[in-house]
Amino acid sequence: MADLDFFVDVVVTGAVLSVGLTDSPDDVARALGSDFVEDRDRAAMRRDYGPVEFFWARRDGSDPWHAAGFTVQVHRLASIDVTGGLVHRYGPFGRQLRFARLNAELERLGYQLEEVTQEADAGYRRYWLAESRVSLAVATTPYGELIDAGDVWSISAPHPRETVCAAGLGAQRQAIKDGLTHLLRLGDDQRRDWLDRRQPVPSERVNWWLYVLLVIDQQLRHQPRRRADWVELKLWLLRQGQARGVFTRAESAEKMAYFVADMRRTWAELPELLPSADDVVRACLDAIPVGRDQVAMLDDRRDLRGLDRTQMRLSRQAKNLINAAQWHLDEVQDERLADQLRDWIAVKPRLV
Repeated sequence: MADLDFFVDVVVTGAVLSVGLTDSPDDVARALGSDFVEDRDRAAMRRDYGPVEFFWARRDGSDPWHAAGFTVQVHRLASIDVTGGLVHRYGPFGRQLRFARLNAELERLGYQLEEVTQEADAGYRRYWLAESRVSLAVATTPYGELIDAGDVWSISAPHPRETVCAAGLGAQRQAIKDGLTHLLRLGDDQRRDWLDRRQPVPSERVNWWLYVLLVIDQQLRHQPRRRADWVELKLWLLRQGQARGVFTRAESAEKMAYFVADMRRTWAELPELLPSADDVVRACLDAIPVGRDQVAMLDDRRDLRGLDRTQMRLSRQAKNLINAAQWHLDEVQDERLADQLRDWIAVKPRLV
């Protein structure tokens, strides 16, 4: 099944033909073409390319579109013919995707999916790969003549700022909400003790931290009088997440960049609490895993077939960090740093 490479690439890189979680509508159109059906209103937009749907959102009609994710609707293979750039890159597509075969290939390449099925997932089992922020839905029962039990129904990637997989937390959820309110009143040493006592088993650790950060995002909206306290706590937790090895240097820098940009854009009274644009951009650039003279770049999307998955992943990480840092360019005071970011932005269209 030649198109198995496509699904492996999506799961491993979190992208479709190099566009994914951080790309604009124009970026996606350059990669996938103009043959799409569009639904949009003031705050949300969806573009349907047949086997793939991309989503964007914005707070106001005058704001730029922010990527909200994409879904590869694998179940549609039974009823549509895949054409265009996907076939040009990967060859003809089959009519279904067996999870066992996809998972075996991922394991052969060294990737381990984590099952995150919840009670609400009737008829499906769910899996995800934390590194790429990609989740899979696998049918547990047949669906007419379109899909069999054990077929992949869809592959989805949510936005990095909204990614959370709280499966397995169970009764801990309310305790986390209550504990975070208590944490606002504690000093750093007491906060660290609180974290030490509540760390879940290693297999649930990343999910636990993502859920904690999501709860804080909710409190920022629901408790405006304590907004500054919640911002300070989230900044502290993001730094702790990196220090404790929960998030990589790149993940931490990216999360920090998006959070700070969102706070500056949304609440004008908070800038004095936030790290400077210089600090945010420097952290992003320092976290790029390869230099500009080493990173994989393309002059033509067809050149993707000449890259191995490690090159694709490193190039995608660089692109993600540049996208995050770019939101802060206008506020950077260090001209040398700003020039470094501009140099990366100039090559961004050629990154995977």
